[in-house]
Amino acid sequence: MLHLFRHALRLSPRQLVRQGLRFLGRRVKQRLLGRLLRNHCTYPPQAQVGGPLARRLGPIDPALLGPVAATLRPLARAWRRHAFDVLGSGWTAVAPPPAVPPWRGNRAAAAALAANIDPAYRRIDWQLDIRSGWRWDVRTWGPASPYAHRPGVDIKVPWELGRLQHLPPLALAWALDRDPAVADEARNQMLDFMAANPPGWGVDWACAMDVAIRAVNLLTTLDLFHAHGHAFDRGFEDELGAYLLAHGRHIVAYLEYTGDDRGNHYLANLTGLAFLGALLPRAAETDLWLAFAVQQLQVEIPRQFLPDGGNFEASTAYHRLSLEMALLAVAVVLGLPERRRAALSDYDARQWHHAPALAPAPMAWPPFDGAVGERLARAVRFAADVTKPSGDIVQIGDNDSGRLLKLAPLCDLRPSGPRERGLDVSHLLGAAEGLFGGDFAAPATAALDRAVVAMLAGGHRLPSGDPRPRRLAASAAPLPAARTLTRVTLVPPDPAALADLEAIAYPDFGLFLWTGRRAFVSVRCGPIGQNGRGGHAHNDQLAVEIEIDGTPWVRDPGTWTYTADLAARNLYRSAAAHFVPRFGEAEPARLDLGPFRLEDRAQARALRFTDTTFVGGHVGFGVPVYRRVRIADGALTIEDGIGGLDPAAAAVAHVVRTPAELATLWGLEVPFSPGYGLRD
Repeated sequence: MLHLFRHALRLSPRQLVRQGLRFLGRRVKQRLLGRLLRNHCTYPPQAQVGGPLARRLGPIDPALLGPVAATLRPLARAWRRHAFDVLGSGWTAVAPPPAVPPWRGNRAAAAALAANIDPAYRRIDWQLDIRSGWRWDVRTWGPASPYAHRPGVDIKVPWELGRLQHLPPLALAWALDRDPAVADEARNQMLDFMAANPPGWGVDWACAMDVAIRAVNLLTTLDLFHAHGHAFDRGFEDELGAYLLAHGRHIVAYLEYTGDDRGNHYLANLTGLAFLGALLPRAAETDLWLAFAVQQLQVEIPRQFLPDGGNFEASTAYHRLSLEMALLAVAVVLGLPERRRAALSDYDARQWHHAPALAPAPMAWPPFDGAVGERLARAVRFAADVTKPSGDIVQIGDNDSGRLLKLAPLCDLRPSGPRERGLDVSHLLGAAEGLFGGDFAAPATAALDRAVVAMLAGGHRLPSGDPRPRRLAASAAPLPAARTLTRVTLVPPDPAALADLEAIAYPDFGLFLWTGRRAFVSVRCGPIGQNGRGGHAHNDQLAVEIEIDGTPWVRDPGTWTYTADLAARNLYRSAAAHFVPRFGEAEPARLDLGPFRLEDRAQARALRFTDTTFVGGHVGFGVPVYRRVRIADGALTIEDGIGGLDPAAAAVAHVVRTPAELATLWGLEVPFSPGYGLRD
């Protein structure tokens, strides 16, 4: 409420009235809709589906499954026990739900689905936050589900589990060993979810993005089982098809198209509609979903990925999520068989009654021009370039550990169980090779993604254009003298580690890199993302990350949490958590305007970037602050100046020879978070 109040104070009277009425109207509509639908069955009749789902995947080469067997088998064993590791929960067995039947409109349909579950199966509480123990009510209309309403309660936990991203790896585990119990478990879990979550009701229908991601995973799961020779009973597949039809209708009804603020949520909506439109049987309704998704992907890909390839939300983790969605959505469209492409020629745009509008048929084929391919190829190159020699990406902005399709989760095998590597983007390189056909230096672990994306694309290739980023930014004029100057020199154990580094600039995103086989240095300096809203940005302007010979000297601490702990949310966003220029305890932008809002008060600018030197500045403290980073003579020197940056000025100088010395000097005490809900 304090965040809402502070936000209201910054609005004009007209904006306050307009936004207040919109917010109030949305809440009233959601609650009223829930009351009106209590006696209505939201499960679509099976007859509305019109036939079996399309199949796009073939059998996976056993040689590709072998390298991931060591991960798939223990994961499958845990999931069969209904143990899940969800956003930092650790491997936790999810208890059965209490007996809370849905409203009478869905009671009979839910009971019929539950009757088809094997009697020995133990059901899963899909409404539960397994970290806090808080449980949502399935009798609440999904979009009216409360969130950020209690300390420690995190709606993202049931959302993550409800995406059902463990089911495609479960299908691959069946392909690996052909254990009938694995296929039975997948069938039972899908029936369980359908029975426990009537379309539109409960926390797992609160957000159209999660509905879309779940649809992609359900479709892929069924396709993978079919590809390897397992057929479920016809009654189950008909029920699943009808449930997927409900997914598409819900996404369309709650499209997260929010004008200039739209971002990865809307891209997820389009991805879900592309898969549903491509794989559900042809009908006037699904034709519209497909045509709309294709048209909007052509708009959103160049909009959400900047000219240099970085994502417009100013987050490397959201870049990973959005790029994965874009690559797979484009692949499933390119792979449309000729008879399905006909939908793009004769759909009736007059039947589309949602914003944004749908252009009338026909659509050109292929639908994606060279600009889309080039933008996506540059986005893949960005993902590769922000990866350190250790294999982790540099964390800029928020990280909610979001993914679309985890075919074989990249995990570290630990005594407590497998733990997913949340900063690994190698799957994107494999997906890019499957879509573009070129060499993106994908590791062997990404071969599975390469094969699946190539099959989705039906052997078609997307032209990549020129994927190379701009290498150097322009030089700048000399800066005024500094009032105060601080100089920190980092001396690594082996100075040769800093030799032969390549300078790479991503000025549109705001990231400047020196990368090599043994070292990685990055400087964050640029836009706060989301067209100035900064919803996923941190107070990290001029932050430096350094890795030398696999050792992190300094790194962005990550995100850890969102609404479950707003104080921790702001701590991880703060300047105090980052290796940035300091001005006492001041923050370059206020953190109390809301957990997903940050002003661009800093207005950071990169002034110079060469093979050895970066210079940039910002005005977030009310006075100009500058930082110079130089690599020379086997050492890394970082100079901060208030009011200017004169190299001849007297400086407070420090020499550090270990990461611990640097952390102590700069007060870097916030625990590192490699993924949402995780702290090392």
